[in-house]
Amino acid sequence: MKLKKGTGLRKSNPREELLDEELIGRAIWECLKNGDSEGVIEVIRIYLAAVNKTQIAKENDMARSTMYHTLKSKNPTVKTLAKLVHACI
Repeated sequence: MKLKKGTGLRKSNPREELLDEELIGRAIWECLKNGDSEGVIEVIRIYLAAVNKTQIAKENDMARSTMYHTLKSKNPTVKTLAKLVHACI
């Protein structure tokens, strides 16, 4: 899509923004400050949607189904979430 000059609009790449670790970290921190544990899981879920889950699973000897199951669970442990996030970095 081509943007008209002078509109004040700029091109944006949502996938690039979703992979911005600083932005994701701030979002998780805000959820934690507000006591929103479901929000933390949702932010991580959105981040994982932007990365190549198959490659991450292979590199970390983790079944892809484990990644999906962890995030479908209503109450994954902090240890499990930390392992999953670490695998993505």
